[in-house]
Amino acid sequence: MAENDRPEPDGYQDEQVLWNAYRGSRQPRGISIDQLFAEWAGQEAQKLTSPGAREDFAELCKDGCNPQVLTAMIALIRSCPRLESIWATMVGPPENRQKVTRALENAAATLEEVFSGFMAVEDEKDRMEFAKIGRIPPSRMVSELRLYGRVITMAKSLAADTQAHSLEEVSRYLLASYVERATGRPHDKNVSGLIAEINNSPDYTEVAYRMWRNRNYDRLEKHFSWIIDLLLAMVIANPA
Repeated sequence: MAENDRPEPDGYQDEQVLWNAYRGSRQPRGISIDQLFAEWAGQEAQKLTSPGAREDFAELCKDGCNPQVLTAMIALIRSCPRLESIWATMVGPPENRQKVTRALENAAATLEEVFSGFMAVEDEKDRMEFAKIGRIPPSRMVSELRLYGRVITMAKSLAADTQAHSLEEVSRYLLASYVERATGRPHDKNVSGLIAEINNSPDYTEVAYRMWRNRNYDRLEKHFSWIIDLLLAMVIANPA
């Protein structure tokens, strides 16, 4: 897909600012988030043991996929069995989400009240001093707690009425959607090859994947396309 055909990074300025702030906050400690992410992506890609899967990965990247984002999609599918309990909380009864969100907001408000005097005069030098001793300054702690609360609140879109049957199904959709949006076509052969490798299912074929995509893609697209919008916006705003 040509660069000028990609979606504009509009609508997610706050998220981009937050991501850039996080990247910048690590730099005084000599930590490059971009480099760490690239190294992690390389390590995860090496877990693709079959030559066919590695060729599928390389072909998708050549055709427009960002290697780090593609690797993140693969890692998510690989991690689904360990993340199912979190998924259950996110899509479970709304009162559970509300309880967690209230707890996070109360903690943030308490810190904000107790450290209000310090936070009023806190500057970047103070934050660097906290970083030197491996601690998080009060203002950033408050911000982080509210960020997690926001993530939980966003889980409303993951509720049962999305008709998403499992985290594995959603993660498969995210991979399918990202590939199609980044490259301009589904790449059924390559994507099915990656899924077969990740799930250790050598019998999973291009035809089986295409049938799954035809049955489920539109249903999941209604609820989860915003995740791909955000990822594409961040990639455009922060190219590798």
